[in-house]
Amino acid sequence: MVKHTINVTIDLRLLGMRLRDRGKKFIRVHEIAYELGTSPKTAGKILVSLAKLGYVIKWSDGVYMVLDEKPVKYTIVEKTRDL
Repeated sequence: MVKHTINVTIDLRLLGMRLRDRGKKFIRVHEIAYELGTSPKTAGKILVSLAKLGYVIKWSDGVYMVLDEKPVKYTIVEKTRDL
């Protein structure tokens, strides 16, 4: 019996950098699925992982916005008055 699928490992950081380098601001789940040859469900999981790494943010159903650079996390400190 011939197998039509294989398991692969994706370097998410490399994929995130390639998405930034391509110059488009938005990416659809179906585009990732087509380019990587995966199901839309798997492509969605990949984009969720890229969002956790700071490469994209969810824009709407099935659409993610590619961020130009990794967002910096700021800590808000309240200034108190010396009495």
